[in-house]
Amino acid sequence: MIITSRENSVFKTAMLLKTAKGRSEKGMFIIEGVRSVRDALSKGADIFCIIQKEGTDLKIDTDKPTYIFAKKLFDTVCETVTPQGVMALCRMENKTFGDILKRGKELVVMCEALQDPGNIGTVIRTAHAVGAGGVILTKGCCDLYNPKIIRATMTGIFSVPVVSNVQSGDVIEYFKANGYKIVAGALTDSAVDFYDADLSGKHLIIVGNEGSGVRPETLSMCDAVLKIPMDSQAESLNAAVSLAVMSYEHYRQNTKKL
Repeated sequence: MIITSRENSVFKTAMLLKTAKGRSEKGMFIIEGVRSVRDALSKGADIFCIIQKEGTDLKIDTDKPTYIFAKKLFDTVCETVTPQGVMALCRMENKTFGDILKRGKELVVMCEALQDPGNIGTVIRTAHAVGAGGVILTKGCCDLYNPKIIRATMTGIFSVPVVSNVQSGDVIEYFKANGYKIVAGALTDSAVDFYDADLSGKHLIIVGNEGSGVRPETLSMCDAVLKIPMDSQAESLNAAVSLAVMSYEHYRQNTKKL
């Protein structure tokens, strides 16, 4: 049966998920595209239902409830410019520091008040690539389930635990107590060239807000403040790029023989 009415309960739920308030109220978010939906299913995401566009010939191997939306309804819900004709409504998962710790990984990354959804999505994707234990988003960060973040993670959000809406001090205290060294990227007078830093072993790496960087009170709690050398007059690197560079140096030092 093709759903054509805007009064349909699934359509109304999907429309609510287009806003942060609606996502919070329903405890769900939307993922779009064939690859994303299939990856989410393969990684055991808690999927409420699948929605396909009328006339789309796609085979999604799942026992989850599947609904067919009329083209106009599907396009109304869809956020992407060139939709592939399939999306899924997923339930949010409330991860904790303990979920990150029990993975036994030597790297955890933290974003402090990062605002750009593309940056956050890239950080999560990078964390997945380097085998980090998890990603932490402090209070002031963009909504984790913003559609731009979900797309930018390339389903990394289903592979790496992400804890959000927490205080920086609580994060640092917890991971210090569990044997992690705390380092942050910042262009301060006392910052050390990160290529000279010993990043072997367990580390929490912090990247700060796009405009103001890591807060001074957070820097004061760190074991080291690191800077990435730049051979130009550039003011700074993009936050997600900085995190990627430092994460891969940690990866190199811990997995490759020098």
